[in-house]
Amino acid sequence: MPPTLSSLFDPAALGVVLAGTVIATLARCGFADCREAMGAGARLLRGGFAGEPNRKALAQAAGAIQRDGPRRADPSLPPDPALAALVASFLRHGTLDALAGIRRADRAIAEERRHAAVQVFTCAGELAPVFGLIGTLYGFTQLTPDANVATTLTIMSAISTAVLTSLYGALTAHLVCFPLASAIERRGLAEGAAREALADWFVAQAGGAEAAARERRAHLRGVA
Repeated sequence: MPPTLSSLFDPAALGVVLAGTVIATLARCGFADCREAMGAGARLLRGGFAGEPNRKALAQAAGAIQRDGPRRADPSLPPDPALAALVASFLRHGTLDALAGIRRADRAIAEERRHAAVQVFTCAGELAPVFGLIGTLYGFTQLTPDANVATTLTIMSAISTAVLTSLYGALTAHLVCFPLASAIERRGLAEGAAREALADWFVAQAGGAEAAARERRAHLRGVA
């Protein structure tokens, strides 16, 4: 590692900032929200909403419902849990009445989870510079003279630690925490819009199937 870069790495200073930020964020936001934030961060790396598999599953489900009716149709459910619950509810009840409530509940849950994850990383971004300053104070405590170490070396080491902790706090906040919060917010809104578009399409198809079923029942009553 070049000297200019190695001089910017201080494990003790980095440990103070990261450990302090994690512990304080956990204490402020709670374990459940922090776990949700970690999951949301991991999902950013794995990829977002799988549009094509869900679209294909919904199309197959709509075709089966139109062909066999909601009571007899037995299609594969979409991989997305919210869309799967939507299809399963229509297959179970055979009407659109319950779907609006399910969609509202799913939107509320998704929004709550996204808000919790964003808040955790936003909180961590606010706390990281604070622990950078705490690390600065920690660095100043190392100015205590040591008979076995040269005074100049002690002073330079303490000042380096004090400066680097502030640097690590700012970098952690603005290059990690705040960007993650923004990325989770953007990803969540985009996935929500894609999910809503597919749900709207399925509801329209299911509504057509329900109307056709009512017409058939009315025709059979008229014949009878």
